[in-house]
Amino acid sequence: MLHTIKVKRFKKSPRDHDVSGTFRKYIHKLQQRLPDHIPVVYKLSFLITGLVLFCMSSLSGVLVYNQALLLRNQINDIGKTVTSHLARSAREPLMADDRLTLEVLTTSLIAGQNVIGTGIISPEGEIMIEAGISPFEYPQATSGFSFAEITRKDPDEQYWRWQLSNQTQSSGVISFISPIHFKGVVAGYALVTFSQTAMELTRRNALHSIIVAAIGIILIGILIAFIISRRISRPVTHFMDAIRSINEGYYDFRFKDRRKDEIGQLMEAFNHMAEGMIQKTHVEKALNRYLSPQVASQVISNIESVKLGGQHINASVLFADIVGFTKISETMEPEELATILNRYFSLIAHACRLNSGTVDKYMGDCVMLLFGAPQHDEDHSFHAAQCALLIQRLVHHENKLRGEQGLIPIHFRIGLNAGNMLAGNMGSTDRMEYTVVGDSVNLASRLCSVAEADQIIVSKEFYGRTDIQQRIIAHEHKSISLRGVEDSVTTYLLHSVSANFTKKFNAQFLTVTDNS
Repeated sequence: MLHTIKVKRFKKSPRDHDVSGTFRKYIHKLQQRLPDHIPVVYKLSFLITGLVLFCMSSLSGVLVYNQALLLRNQINDIGKTVTSHLARSAREPLMADDRLTLEVLTTSLIAGQNVIGTGIISPEGEIMIEAGISPFEYPQATSGFSFAEITRKDPDEQYWRWQLSNQTQSSGVISFISPIHFKGVVAGYALVTFSQTAMELTRRNALHSIIVAAIGIILIGILIAFIISRRISRPVTHFMDAIRSINEGYYDFRFKDRRKDEIGQLMEAFNHMAEGMIQKTHVEKALNRYLSPQVASQVISNIESVKLGGQHINASVLFADIVGFTKISETMEPEELATILNRYFSLIAHACRLNSGTVDKYMGDCVMLLFGAPQHDEDHSFHAAQCALLIQRLVHHENKLRGEQGLIPIHFRIGLNAGNMLAGNMGSTDRMEYTVVGDSVNLASRLCSVAEADQIIVSKEFYGRTDIQQRIIAHEHKSISLRGVEDSVTTYLLHSVSANFTKKFNAQFLTVTDNS
């Protein structure tokens, strides 16, 4: 038959709950006071110090215990030897009832510092001769046993310890008994009582010496632990400084230590990594010179997924080229021509950046700008129109400066359009570039080709956008027929931004001219 055993659950008393709650609050306060960051050097110091403290405490405890055990065994051996010697010396005087000799024997023993009492006891337990202190005069010395029980023990165990107390102090003593044999008969017992004060003093002195030595070793261990911890944690501190430098963009940090261990290998690996970061930075800077920052960032962030193809987007595209470039190039040296192109293209690129645009490519004397790609821009049409007007003003300002120097002016014509287009990586798997294609792009290029010097031409559809009419001032230009386009295209000429945007436009102009 199976029996069900009911277990009685004991409920915690309110006092137990209060104690546990108080303890948890104390631990929580202690955790709040602890710093969030504890350096490795302190952790290693605490660990090594704890190990030294544990080892020295254990060693000190073992030494103290062994010292006390050794002293106890020594006094036991001495007590047994002295008591046995007294028993042998008292044998003949006891049988001859020579009390004077027995008194001399017992009295002579207590002349020593450790022997405080002697005596001769009859087989029945009566004290025959005594000198000094006798345990049988103190009830606490023999409480719990009788004389007969002591004498029946093994000869090696016929001793006991007790406390000798007076009005001022209490000291430990030990009494030994040894039988006096005469021709196989126990004629009596020899009693010797020793003071353990000297042993206790020796034990305390030994304990004091061991504690002082242990404290000294622990202090030295703490110092050595801190030094070792500093040496071990120094590379960690250097690594923290190195990581901080890398995070701040300073890639020139190098470990100069040469260590033949794992830390040395880690330092060497870090130096290689920092060198790789510098090379990566140089590659990024070089890439930004050949590509727009937006395209370069997109390529670097998706380096493994770069492939041919694109996606349909709504964006704006701007074309600007130099009027009469062929004639100008015939009258200039290549170096001078390159200087002119670089100067004007730098102004155009700066204006493009201020209006969230991207330089798609340079094609001889022509530059192609994108707005709304590769980064999405809800206001790409206005940014493109404002950029075109800023380019127009910058070119006029630059030509004024050239005129003051007696140089010929350079005139640009600009075509601008917005609409749906395909944006992505075009070309081949061996060589590709980010660009846009589509009818809207082609129309912008055709508008640029029919524009005259210093004109900005847009289509009617572009200027008809609500976000353009309210912020850009323009007037209808003319209807033109474009190659590849069946219907004629009504065009508009952009003049300026509206009054609400003049302040921002002027600020952009000053930004470019001040930095150029």
